[in-house]
Amino acid sequence: MIRRVLAAAALTSAVLATVPAAAQAAPLCRAGYMCNTQYFSDAARTNLVGVKTEFCDGEVSIWGRTTGYITWSASPCG
Repeated sequence: MIRRVLAAAALTSAVLATVPAAAQAAPLCRAGYMCNTQYFSDAARTNLVGVKTEFCDGEVSIWGRTTGYITWSASPCG
């Protein structure tokens, strides 16, 4: 029984260790705004690996991959 508990604890620790400590979630894009989310491979944000752009007309453009390291911006539609 104790081995199962220890195995479960070790597995949980391993899973949690794979989630970046500085991971962020992109904010929601509000109506009336164009939003751009850039995804980077590391916390220093030196290697761009993906982009998501949400346009004023509701169209969404996505390329690359998503990560927990982002920069996010929003501009009013006009």
